[in-house]
Amino acid sequence: MTVRMSEPQSWWADVDGETLQCLVEHGPMSPEELGKRLGMSAHAAVALLGHLVREGKARICLVAAA
Repeated sequence: MTVRMSEPQSWWADVDGETLQCLVEHGPMSPEELGKRLGMSAHAAVALLGHLVREGKARICLVAAA
């Protein structure tokens, strides 16, 4: 059995691409709205956005106090 290491990277690239495409098409939105559009929780969207920000692929524009 051969284990292909590129599959998880491809999966993450697909998720990154879908997220960025959603932001391009619909503009800035809250993590809650992004999560709804992508079929994931707001917490998952925040984690994904953190990854994209660290990679320089997205930026955070607004933050408000709870």
